[in-house]
Amino acid sequence: MNTMTNPEEAKQIPYGMTDYKLVRRGNYYYLDKTPYIKEIEHFGRYLFFIRPRRFGKSFFLSLLESYYDVYYKDQLEELFSGTWIYAHPTPERSQYLVLSFNFSQMELVKEKLETSFINYTKRIALSFLRKYADLLLKDVDFTKKNIEESLSPADILSTVIGFCKDSHRDLYVIVDEYDNFANTLLTTSGSSAYLEITRGKGFLRSFFNVLKGGTTGTDAPIKRLFITGVSPITMDDVTSGFNIGEQISLLPQFNQMLGFTRQDVEDMLDYYTAAGLLPPNHNDLLELIDFWYGNYLFSEDDHVTMYNTDMVLYFMTNYLPGHKIPRDLIDHNVRIDYGKLRHLIVVDNDKTYPTTNGNFSKLKQILETGEILSNIVKGFPIDEVTDTTNFNSLLFYFGLLTINGTMLDQLRLVIPNETVKRLYYDYILKANRETGAFSMNMGAYSELMRGMAFRGEWEPLLTYIINLMGETMALRDFITGEKSLQAFLNVYLGLSDLYLVHGEKELNMGYADLFMEPFVARYPEVTYAYLIEIKYVPADKKVSRKKLNQLKKEAETQLNQYSLDKKFQKVLAKSTLTRLMVIFSGHQPLYLGKAE
Repeated sequence: MNTMTNPEEAKQIPYGMTDYKLVRRGNYYYLDKTPYIKEIEHFGRYLFFIRPRRFGKSFFLSLLESYYDVYYKDQLEELFSGTWIYAHPTPERSQYLVLSFNFSQMELVKEKLETSFINYTKRIALSFLRKYADLLLKDVDFTKKNIEESLSPADILSTVIGFCKDSHRDLYVIVDEYDNFANTLLTTSGSSAYLEITRGKGFLRSFFNVLKGGTTGTDAPIKRLFITGVSPITMDDVTSGFNIGEQISLLPQFNQMLGFTRQDVEDMLDYYTAAGLLPPNHNDLLELIDFWYGNYLFSEDDHVTMYNTDMVLYFMTNYLPGHKIPRDLIDHNVRIDYGKLRHLIVVDNDKTYPTTNGNFSKLKQILETGEILSNIVKGFPIDEVTDTTNFNSLLFYFGLLTINGTMLDQLRLVIPNETVKRLYYDYILKANRETGAFSMNMGAYSELMRGMAFRGEWEPLLTYIINLMGETMALRDFITGEKSLQAFLNVYLGLSDLYLVHGEKELNMGYADLFMEPFVARYPEVTYAYLIEIKYVPADKKVSRKKLNQLKKEAETQLNQYSLDKKFQKVLAKSTLTRLMVIFSGHQPLYLGKAE
């Protein structure tokens, strides 16, 4: 463990930073990912890599650029001293001219998209010529003039590639967030606008055709290519399948290339403990970070789960100054905009409200069961996104599902952590509200939730939610059984930050339907915890008094069994537990009460 004790000398948290050189030159905490440089170099020359948003892709690309760019050759010691790759250099270090694109740096308005892409490509190309003027042929000014007058991103790229070939210079091309503006166009303007740029003579497809051309033929100037994004859809559309490079996202040797392992997080906490910025015992902090930000697995052939880089750094940035858990544990920068999923689950039509499609029921199924069985495909075009396996794969690439073992010939995909679970809540809430299926007064909800949390007044909130549910005709397709009711209550009880709501919580050789655990680490004043057991009888079956009493007795027996769980009792050491039974006949509540 580091023995430093002066907090003022401690390294800063590099939250939100994407420039490798800036981090290395400054006093920032740095996790060495340079061993993967050799892995990439050995695996192939033209690679495509997908990870969820804010997982450190841009920072890693900056690392690659710093290592391979001939422009930084004299700065290698400054930038890489003490890293793994500095002790194990590869022959290709500092050997390339690097042409780097970041497709998130454009104006995302449909009417201006192509113009914005042209202007952005010009800026990158002209900057490239200035940077390497001494290494290229002397007619830089002529090439510059051609670029300035060009009205085609593909032509601009072709000019740069051709100039490098004529100058006998090797290119390393990096494309970051390759799918950003295409996906934004898809969500804001629909599939027809998206297809205009990715199919046929669309400007984005033409750009990638030129990129591919620069990798083929005798003395092809593009010797290496690394493309990143969050989804395979655009790549499949602009290249007719992954024929521009190898998709390495699911390979075990790259599972840990981005993000933090548990050991990485422990080392970071140890470092700041040694610096006097954390208390000596930080096990509770580690478990909190694990619960909210961990448990991503990107390859079925690896076993090491990962933490989202941005989420962990966000937490540390907010926690260190006052040793106080941030009020909002979800960094809004990691949220996938509802709009980017909306077009996959909501259908606009001529009715008063839009309607949900089959994909929405898949989100519901994931919340009902906590998992889904599916294989993951490497890529598919937009036309096939509603296919079940493709949609499940897209949720995986977005980081909304992760691998948790196998079952027969399929992968078991689960929600990775509490942050992502709350994103599901948010998506379902917005879809229900937009389609008119279900909407509630959030001000009234918040006040009733405070009564439940701080005063033990559970009945008003549950009655409010259940009554609204019974009054909403559009929910009848949603409620199809006990699991549907459990998922629905899970979503709407989970909207508050005061509780961590667990569905199917394993307790004392059984699974409780819902456990509302007070989030005491953030809100120690919440002292009321709740176990809720749900019983369901189809609406077409009559429920006699005898049957109702039998259901109540079954629920009470289960609640008593769950509450004897030793780990559960430890969690509730400072809480008052209330055990509740909710019995439904179809959509209608038959009984709502406490267990004895």
